[in-house]
Amino acid sequence: NEKFNPLSSEASFKYFIIQAISSMAILMTFLISLVSNESLILLSNSLELIFNSALLMKLGMAPFHFWFPEVIEGLSWVNSMWILTWQKLTPMILLMYNSHSTVFLNFVILAALVISGLMNWNQTSIKKLLVFSSINHLSWMLSIMFLNQSLWAFYFI
Repeated sequence: NEKFNPLSSEASFKYFIIQAISSMAILMTFLISLVSNESLILLSNSLELIFNSALLMKLGMAPFHFWFPEVIEGLSWVNSMWILTWQKLTPMILLMYNSHSTVFLNFVILAALVISGLMNWNQTSIKKLLVFSSINHLSWMLSIMFLNQSLWAFYFI
């Protein structure tokens, strides 16, 4: 049995709030796309940007990673591993089937590679090291996902 960690309730609350906000953004894009006219290309591009940003926030991908290190630091090892692995599968699949704005995602991939590389240099916490390693591997998985979806599934496993 692990002792009670006072950071675990704060981490759980942060995780809940971030996931709720990004879920609301995803639902908002669906509702706006249902109500709006489909011929408005500018609106559909902005909706796709909001949708992809919400998914990237759910993933904890840089530059939307502001919540991720503190949440993982406050959780137990089992919960940390759960969030670092299986919780990434569904947003990645949604990104795979709905991503047409490659310029935005290329920027996110490059930002994630740079930020995760810089943040890992002087890291003394194993959990934070895993977080930034996860962000780095997410950028590689996004890159592979646009090249070959079968290769992405193999890399994810």
